[in-house]
Amino acid sequence: MTEGQRGTRTSVQNIVLGSCLLLVSVAALALALFPIYVIRPFREQKPAALQHALWVTLHDKPILFGLFLLIAICALFVWRRAGWVPRLLLLAPAMTIALLAAVAAWVNPYEQMMFHPFGEPRYVTIQQAGIDAKDMVIAVTLGGESRAYPIREMGYHHVVNDRLHQLPIVVTY
Repeated sequence: MTEGQRGTRTSVQNIVLGSCLLLVSVAALALALFPIYVIRPFREQKPAALQHALWVTLHDKPILFGLFLLIAICALFVWRRAGWVPRLLLLAPAMTIALLAAVAAWVNPYEQMMFHPFGEPRYVTIQQAGIDAKDMVIAVTLGGESRAYPIREMGYHHVVNDRLHQLPIVVTY
């Protein structure tokens, strides 16, 4: 085997290994995002899919951290002998995606982005509300003062901290 053939073989091996690492990192990201896909408001959740999503939520941190370490170690091993194309197009993205997947396991999007309570809601008159006649609301009346909370909004926040008739109330859905 000539030196040129050996170099070509090594380059092909680096590209194949880099491609495999990139695929594994994309699979790790899919694992991290799976619970977010399954557990969405206003969508029917099948019991089996919900059970799998909750299992992933409970166990994904060590799995994704281990995958990140494995991908990073393998990528750094290949990095030393790979050219700039595999480094730029395969190895760097593989490590970045694996890191994003590991970080995503520690972020709770439901509490931090989607289902945060309304602390101080703004109110408009019924004429300004723009609520369709078919929209469902949670209505609260206390001491002659009334408020309506659209289910469309409550589905994402689940909790409204409010004051009605000078008393603090919590509305939940």
